Amino acid sequence: MRRWLPEWYSPKSPASAADNFAAMQARLGAFLLAVVVALCGPPAAANAQAADFDLVAHRGGSGETTEESLRAFAKSLELGVSTLEFDIGITKDHQPVVWHDLTIEPTKCADTAPAFAADPQYPYVGKLVHELTLAQIRMLDCGKLLSEFPNAEVVLGNKIATLPDVFALTGSYRADVRYDIETKVDAADPARTAGPQEFVDVILAAVRAAGKVGRVEIESFDWRTLPMARQAEPSIPLVALWNEATWTPGSVWLAGINPAVVRDPIVGARIVGADIVSPDYAIVDEALVNRAHMLGLKVIPATVNDADAMRALIAAGADGIVTDYPTLLRRVMTELALPLPPIYRRELNPQ
Repeated sequence: MRRWLPEWYSPKSPASAADNFAAMQARLGAFLLAVVVALCGPPAAANAQAADFDLVAHRGGSGETTEESLRAFAKSLELGVSTLEFDIGITKDHQPVVWHDLTIEPTKCADTAPAFAADPQYPYVGKLVHELTLAQIRMLDCGKLLSEFPNAEVVLGNKIATLPDVFALTGSYRADVRYDIETKVDAADPARTAGPQEFVDVILAAVRAAGKVGRVEIESFDWRTLPMARQAEPSIPLVALWNEATWTPGSVWLAGINPAVVRDPIVGARIVGADIVSPDYAIVDEALVNRAHMLGLKVIPATVNDADAMRALIAAGADGIVTDYPTLLRRVMTELALPLPPIYRRELNPQ
């Protein structure tokens, strides 16, 4: 009796069997891509560079001004950007603070005084954001010159802002910008941060209170956050982030997506419900952009601080660029005759 064998099976040698297994995985990835396309329907018009190329100021433009300071956000508005990108941490008392690091680092912040007499947690530098209250965090001076950005304006005495502070600032400019909000969840060590559901709940409470639901995007390396945000506010676009540390088989960051099966993070991002991918710009080329656009995903690479790289990504069809130097990107956009985001001026007595 003849046995049926799958087409990829070959008994010739271990090497050829491994090669055939790899080919099988590649075909499975292609099959998943086809399934995603079929389920999602016709792809959206993801690439519309001429109309809405997205100039994203990373941490407010940390190459130009102290990162994630209100001064940085104000300067970006006055320069003219389409999106302010920043991170959110959750304090011990459940407040959304605009800060990148999970720990208060001495390279960025200094203690000034305790929030109250004989505070046993003082000094605060070296502590986790999640184990400090907002009152304690407000005592920090986080205006230091970073070696990575030696020419940035230093905001002396800078206080870590909250998400409502950022909304109040943009309101004083009547700025119709977008907000790309990253949740700083530690999926690998959950005790270091709030969980993904608390991030979604706290952020969306502030977003709704400010009337900004239509102007916000939620992004995360922790892909569990994305479907939670979609369930809570279906209209908010979701941005998938990944890197070599998170896109690995068995990863706790990917909401159950297995790279050993899916293989392509673009497909994985679409499966998890993302609308935008924001990969490291070094891996972005025209083929990646086309693959993402076929699935209806926008591509906004990060973090791009070189003019030639900006030009190459624009030529490859990227829908926007995340940069620490928004002035440089605006200059490149001008050179390439791309429409520029509006410039905003602060109103002295906003109504």
